[in-house]
Amino acid sequence: MSCLASCCAASTCGLCSTVASGISRKSARLAYCGLFGLSLVVSWILREVGINSSTQTKTWYQEQAVLRVSLGNFLFFAILALIMIGVKDQNDRRDSWHHGGWIAKMVIWILLVILMFFLPNVVITVYG
Repeated sequence: MSCLASCCAASTCGLCSTVASGISRKSARLAYCGLFGLSLVVSWILREVGINSSTQTKTWYQEQAVLRVSLGNFLFFAILALIMIGVKDQNDRRDSWHHGGWIAKMVIWILLVILMFFLPNVVITVYG
């Protein structure tokens, strides 16, 4: 079973590398839309899988999951927007960060979304 999991992980890494290397300057916008679309799918899945607890309702957990994914997306895209402030043309070094480094950007996005699940509920309530 661990061999199967290892093969799946290797295939997934290979697929991500292939997709990330195939993103050109013109398709970067589509890649960002794809990343945002992926976050919508993750939010939808987490909303459908909401859990019950003796202290909170299933609806509360569903809303919290969606808000946490949303906050992770907000932080990811806000950081990218702040990095790009003042870029006037493609000769600026920061422009290459916008169009490249897709594997790093995917890892950062995943980490931000996961880290939002470790924040206290009050932070998410204020964000919501």
